[in-house]
Amino acid sequence: MGKTMDIEKKKGKAFFTTNKGIYSYELLAKAKKQGSKQLKEEKKWMDVNNLIAPPYPPISFLVLLESNPIFARCVNQIAIDVAGLGWTLELKDDKTDNKAELERITNFLDHPNEDGSFRNVLKQLLIDLGSIGWFSMEVIRDNAERVLEVYHLPAYTIKVHRDNDKYCQIRNNKKVWFKKFGYEKDIGVDDGKEKEGLSEEEKANELIFYKNYYARSEYYGVPDVLPAVGDVIGSIEQRDYNLAFFKNYGIPAAIIVLEGEWDDGAETTIKNFIDKEIKGSGNAHKTLVITQPEGEGTKFTYKPLTGDQPKEAGFKLYEQERRNNILIAYSMPPERVGVRVVGKLGGNVAEEATKIYVQGVVEPLQMDLEEIINEKLLQSEIYKFKFNDIDIRDYDSEIKQQIEMINHGVKTPNEVRNYLGEGKPYVEGDKFYIGTTLIEVGEPEEPLSKVERELIDVQ
Repeated sequence: MGKTMDIEKKKGKAFFTTNKGIYSYELLAKAKKQGSKQLKEEKKWMDVNNLIAPPYPPISFLVLLESNPIFARCVNQIAIDVAGLGWTLELKDDKTDNKAELERITNFLDHPNEDGSFRNVLKQLLIDLGSIGWFSMEVIRDNAERVLEVYHLPAYTIKVHRDNDKYCQIRNNKKVWFKKFGYEKDIGVDDGKEKEGLSEEEKANELIFYKNYYARSEYYGVPDVLPAVGDVIGSIEQRDYNLAFFKNYGIPAAIIVLEGEWDDGAETTIKNFIDKEIKGSGNAHKTLVITQPEGEGTKFTYKPLTGDQPKEAGFKLYEQERRNNILIAYSMPPERVGVRVVGKLGGNVAEEATKIYVQGVVEPLQMDLEEIINEKLLQSEIYKFKFNDIDIRDYDSEIKQQIEMINHGVKTPNEVRNYLGEGKPYVEGDKFYIGTTLIEVGEPEEPLSKVERELIDVQ
């Protein structure tokens, strides 16, 4: 009988392919499905296009912005401090200069679109963020899928779709759709629906949507002024009250009582004269003359309905409280928006307030914008975009301190020039110096007696 040979049986293997390569089916079987298990915000207030309404009408914030100088100045100052001081392009770690890449990035930053500069685009975005709580940037790519142009898109005209991956701009009942930046599928610019075979004119452009986090909405942000909206309204009401008072030339509401026998229509004549001929600054110093009819009991009585006008000091205190609350909402130092502070606070208070503002408001916004610009717009492996920092030093104090260091031989003049950024070093500027005003006088061996001091005085 022949020998029986054992044949080893091998199991087959299955594979699946993706756009990133070929993988074993076993790997797919072992993989766990990822996804958040938290409850999502209930989608209320959607229109027929499944667009979510913002938590507060953005136009209402813009009306307040136009009516209150402190609110408007805070928003504009933050935009200037974040993006208005310029920027630099820095090499990434272990990278060397590349002329072609540097030219590409520089051309984009110098001409981000057909209408304006990159600085203006950033400033407009930041004003939207500060005034209503979010901004929208339209992005256009070239044939190589690189970002070619960017445009500011007025944020108050944008609504977010319930799926959070597309947006609709609405103006005068006209609608244009945009898709979220990086969303791979094409959607129609006219209806926002996913389609294949669309022409370039029919495709929706991409949009970068950034919001100031608001705990009560997954779709929109709110401006920092929200907790101080009452203060903004209070300031506006105070302004309007004063305007009405001066327009009325200080004449309060009143009751005019006519007693006795008066001609028919006398009350109307008096009322019209007061309303039209006396009220208003243009009618200042006019006098009301009334011919009182004869007869017993005939009387003209003028009774103001309001008491004494509010005291000026009380008005000023109310105005200061409202102003301070708006400044607190934006962490804004008063001096930075032109508000002069009078008080007994220490001289370094303004410097500390500016430091808190820069570290708590300006720098975080700069970091977020830098991330958007570097990761989404430039996408460079060699260079990174960096905003210039605000110089918050007390320059006069710095100069005095550095001069003292020269006089005491701690630093050379060239070291101080370099530290202060005051030009190139000069010859002989690398030497150390000691001031000659310090003269050693020594000490007397024994104290002088009274007689000796008198003799010295006489001589």
